[in-house]
Amino acid sequence: MFAGSLSVSFAGGPISGTFTIDGSVSVTATGITWTSNTNVSDQATISSLGLSGSFAGMDNDTVGIHNLTNLPGDQPVGVSFSNFDFIDFPAPAGFPSLDADFIALGSGIPSNCSSNPAAAAAGQTCTLTSTTNPAEPGGSPFTFLNTLNGTSCCNSSATWDISGVTSDGLSTWGAIFTSEFTTPFQTVLNNFATTGQVSDSFSGALTVSVTPITSVPEPTSASLTLMGGGLIVLSLCLRRRKQN
Repeated sequence: MFAGSLSVSFAGGPISGTFTIDGSVSVTATGITWTSNTNVSDQATISSLGLSGSFAGMDNDTVGIHNLTNLPGDQPVGVSFSNFDFIDFPAPAGFPSLDADFIALGSGIPSNCSSNPAAAAAGQTCTLTSTTNPAEPGGSPFTFLNTLNGTSCCNSSATWDISGVTSDGLSTWGAIFTSEFTTPFQTVLNNFATTGQVSDSFSGALTVSVTPITSVPEPTSASLTLMGGGLIVLSLCLRRRKQN
């Protein structure tokens, strides 16, 4: 039984490597929801790109990916929160889940944020804040960027970063998610202000790294000698007390 328990514990080592997932994402004022390419809620597909390490050979497998919410006590932006079961791997893989504990604030320039498409220019960045229109009082994880579409303006993209630890505590992970739009981000923000929602396809590049474990140093021969000497002195003192 002892040997069997050892073999089980050794089999579940830390995971590491890179993989990419994709699907569709919907963003509202209260959270982020995910849908696979086959329209299954709370799922995403591992693509054939960027696979390495523990995830090699998992292309086209499906992972579970859970909704993020910015309601009080849930998953706020810009501050650490309690481990949240974010991504689950298929059962045959036997991997621990990826627990999220941080969503970074976006790094765009708030003064560029506008819901007026006429204000669009290539190279502009935007992250919504409590003072922008539309406003995001709790801070936004999205960094928008306008880029040229050939010679005209503009396509745009939104990126956001999420990180955390594996549920077994042996690895850390980070993810950069990206959505691409065929319109400038001002149009995207106008749609958000009008309908309260933006939906688009996404790609997420994830990197999982083994967490260094600090080992307790073995005592040196010198420390063992000193310890032995101390024990001898202690025993002599106790013997003398008994004799007295």
